[in-house]
Amino acid sequence: MQTLRRKNGPLVNRSGDRDTKRDPMASMLRMSVINTSAGMLSMLMGFVCSIIVARTLGVEGTGIVAYALWFMSVATVVSDFGMPQATLRFIARDADADVRKSPLFRNLLRRFVLTTGLMAGGILLYALWQQSQDNMPGSMVWIATTVLFLSYAYATMAIGAGQGLGQFDRTAAMTLVGCLVQPVLVFAGAFVLGPVGAILGHATRHLPQALDLRRYIGGPPPPDRKLPNDVALYARNNWFSGSIFALFGARIELAVIGFFFTFTQVGYYAIGLTMSGMVAQFAIFSLAFVIPQFGVLHDQKDDRAIRAAFEGTIRWLGIVIAPIAIGGASIAPELIPLVFGEDFRPAVWPAVILLGFSIAQALSSVISRAILAKDRSADELRMTIAWCAITTVALLLIVPAFGPIGAAIARAAASVLLLLILGIYCRRVLQLKIPVFALLKCICAALLCAGTATLVLSRFDGIAGLLVAVSAAAVVYLGALAAFRTVPKSEYEPVLTSVRDRLRGLKAT
Repeated sequence: MQTLRRKNGPLVNRSGDRDTKRDPMASMLRMSVINTSAGMLSMLMGFVCSIIVARTLGVEGTGIVAYALWFMSVATVVSDFGMPQATLRFIARDADADVRKSPLFRNLLRRFVLTTGLMAGGILLYALWQQSQDNMPGSMVWIATTVLFLSYAYATMAIGAGQGLGQFDRTAAMTLVGCLVQPVLVFAGAFVLGPVGAILGHATRHLPQALDLRRYIGGPPPPDRKLPNDVALYARNNWFSGSIFALFGARIELAVIGFFFTFTQVGYYAIGLTMSGMVAQFAIFSLAFVIPQFGVLHDQKDDRAIRAAFEGTIRWLGIVIAPIAIGGASIAPELIPLVFGEDFRPAVWPAVILLGFSIAQALSSVISRAILAKDRSADELRMTIAWCAITTVALLLIVPAFGPIGAAIARAAASVLLLLILGIYCRRVLQLKIPVFALLKCICAALLCAGTATLVLSRFDGIAGLLVAVSAAAVVYLGALAAFRTVPKSEYEPVLTSVRDRLRGLKAT
């Protein structure tokens, strides 16, 4: 496996056969393909595990596991103090010759160990308190959640180091290993230990990545334990915005629903979140290259390349995400009862709403990463605070009256609002244009795709109906993209040329 090193700024491989300064789009395409493949696998395994938990533990058990997964992400963001994000952005700045050992990374990791250790200790103290109150099942759930939190937290640090150094193949390989063991251990854990076992099974998904962290530890100790000012500012702003988003933006509906209702209602809503979260996860994996690659172009002051890469990334993400989100919403009424069981039929409409509008959340991810890559983390922090405040107030007003459906509507509206805020900021401050017309073409094609699937499912049901609906919808979507001329010729011709060259090379061998 080839690793990457820096050569006059951009990331290149050790053999020097690809210089992203000359060919940044080709490099970004390769990195995107690798991470998208890993993301699709992770997405699939996460969906499979959701089915396993739902079928094994029922609605209430699904709610408990969903709560643990939500707490895992919140605890990580609150306790990481922005260290994984700073690692992703800056680790390659002082990496040594073998692009694995970085004094800056050792410095960041020292802080990360301290803060996450304090968080883990706090969770365990709460688990002991639960045990003192004769709530042994609750205590065991919190102990398992501690394991899940530590596994996930250290995996994020390893991913930041690997992707920051351009070692996308390595992080994808660790994702593959985790995904292969996750469903087996989630099923075994749920069957033997109930929700506690399912939570521990989910922890195994991140363990290979977390254990790979030692790969980047070593070398000489940092000459100065004080972080550079720009790194400290970047980490702090990311921590503030990430913590606020985790506490009051991402999946806060689970806490609000759990407060006003029961774990059963949480379980219903968790199914919709699982399906829409697959779209968001897919976007995150496919966009992993954005911050380091856009950061390099920003450091080189190549604004023209940033604009071209930004518009191309938005367009291609829209092309891929639109049919998954909007088409997925059209088949959810048939898919959810069939896959998760009839007990989960009340989860259908929240899932339809969340899935249909998840495209807005995915597109916001690109804009947010472009803002961070251009070192505007303070601006992102202010926008995050304003958006989270609006979202939280809306949920507190709507959820008590309308339950999970109200939460889904509020979340959908909040996602659209965030996209508008970020889009306006990009246009006015960063001079980055969102290709609105191209996105509208993608959405129209996805609506035709969804209409086709709905029409097929009105005639056929069951697994056969779903297979026919998805196949027909895919054909319609591709035809609509071609008819609308969504992809510029200048973007797909190099890809076709590359494929033809590779085919010729294979025939020659």
